[in-house]
Amino acid sequence: MRNITVFAVLVIIKISIPAAGWAETWKNIPVFSVSPGFGMFYGKSDEIVYAPRGFVSPVHSLLVWDMKPVFYYGLQLDYVQLLNRFKFDFFSSLSLKFGIPGNSGYMEDFDWLSKQNDKLTNYSVHDNTTKELFLLNFSAGLSFPIVYGLHLRALFDFSYKRFCFFGQGGYIKYARVLDAVNGIYAPINDNPRRESIPKDEIVINYTQEWLVVSPGISLRYYIIKNLFTELSFQISPLIMCSDLDEHLKLNDQYRDYTQWGIYLKPGFQFSYSVLNWLEFSLECSWQYISGSKGITYKRNPIGSGLYHLTGNAGTGLSLFDTGLFLKINL
Repeated sequence: MRNITVFAVLVIIKISIPAAGWAETWKNIPVFSVSPGFGMFYGKSDEIVYAPRGFVSPVHSLLVWDMKPVFYYGLQLDYVQLLNRFKFDFFSSLSLKFGIPGNSGYMEDFDWLSKQNDKLTNYSVHDNTTKELFLLNFSAGLSFPIVYGLHLRALFDFSYKRFCFFGQGGYIKYARVLDAVNGIYAPINDNPRRESIPKDEIVINYTQEWLVVSPGISLRYYIIKNLFTELSFQISPLIMCSDLDEHLKLNDQYRDYTQWGIYLKPGFQFSYSVLNWLEFSLECSWQYISGSKGITYKRNPIGSGLYHLTGNAGTGLSLFDTGLFLKINL
């Protein structure tokens, strides 16, 4: 009788151990992580003024602001929680990136002012300095396995971007005006007006702010338990932009409001866990915005008077982002 009792106890223990392990495996334990990092932006920001009626070229003016490159430091906060025993995970992420001020290439200003043809009439180039760059992203979504090692992640992302630049020095090259009333210009290389600008003289300030709401999808593949790669893609027309342009020589101030268009963001991530609580991650992405259009207002002098409607405007962005992050699981 004693042998039967001992055997029954051993069987119960043998069965209960994996059951307890299974229960522990699927326990809803949230995981928080903090990821400091640094990286580099490389790209440009565009300001567009569309031509009114009577002009041949559809674009009146194009201003291109370089970010080639802008280095940044950042912080990312992540939260993940298992939802059920089929490994549906809820995740959310908050990312902050701060650009380091400094020279970032050139600022170029192109004008097509002729009513006779679509040839370039005015051109200027200046040294561009990025004085402020800030990106905030918040995303949340669900992740679930497709096959062994491969996970599908669906998310919504909210993005805020702010860029501040100023252009200084450089030179201008303006085509000669042949008939101001009828908008006729000589070719820009036919004895144009040229002017050099002192290196330290600031001629233009520009601030651009974006709000983008975007759905996204990604595929994450675990090569081994502690090593994975991920491909992601976002696309959306839900775009809003506000910018402020100050031409200091003319004492003109412009404010543009644009919306809609197309936002694309493909991305790639490679991550390796050294320990359960420590992970290195290399992240690359490209953000592209085109076709965002709206209206522009003008006032003179800068900082005073009332704005008045002056035409149609557009904004654009092309920005590569490469960063290295150190994730610490709490």
